[in-house]
Amino acid sequence: MKNCYKVAITAAIVGFGLGTLNVAQAATVSLSSSNQGWWSTGLKNSYDNDNYITGNYSDKGFHSFFTFDLSPLTRVSTATLQVQRFNGSGNPTKTLGFFDVSTSADVLSQNVNILDINIYNDLGSGKNYGTFNVTTSPNNYEIQQKEILSFVLNSDAIADINARSGKFFSIGAALLGNFGIGDQYLFGASVNSSARLVVDGDLATVPEPGTLGGAVLATITGLWLKRKRKAFQAV
Repeated sequence: MKNCYKVAITAAIVGFGLGTLNVAQAATVSLSSSNQGWWSTGLKNSYDNDNYITGNYSDKGFHSFFTFDLSPLTRVSTATLQVQRFNGSGNPTKTLGFFDVSTSADVLSQNVNILDINIYNDLGSGKNYGTFNVTTSPNNYEIQQKEILSFVLNSDAIADINARSGKFFSIGAALLGNFGIGDQYLFGASVNSSARLVVDGDLATVPEPGTLGGAVLATITGLWLKRKRKAFQAV
């Protein structure tokens, strides 16, 4: 994992009474990805590339991944993965699947000048966290750059997030089924955008808020590991 920088996590916390709240019982927490990218069947990645293209491009396959630091959390009840749409190509509708990842987060981050079919396969197989029909992005640059797609993850994802409480947690992504030949992909040219994992759950710790009465908005700033983003063509 590379290059530390700070990012804020905003949690809407419901508390009652006075004094210090040590554990938030009703928090919505949005975590920025600590690492994201792709592994390919035939194209080596570069150090600064956080593009998360998923599908086929230039006769090469791409599976993507998103890694999150769960250290602020103890337990969650819901989880939604949010990613920016960016470019798509090929058939107008594609089936996108999200999967568990057995490859460790530090190994995933070392996708530089390496081809590893086992990691590629790991990102597109195993325990399914949800399957979604996604339309190819409209030919409108403004929409591509601004539209956020939200994917509500299933109970298997929730269980695995809770099992990884306080650690790094990764999600793999792949196009499923016979999605066509040639350039068939989602999330092409995806730069300057971090995926987000939005969860309802409990925070590990909450700073002393002073006087609590009703809803309290707390912002926690932590260190996150992130690589710089760089795009070349679609990938």
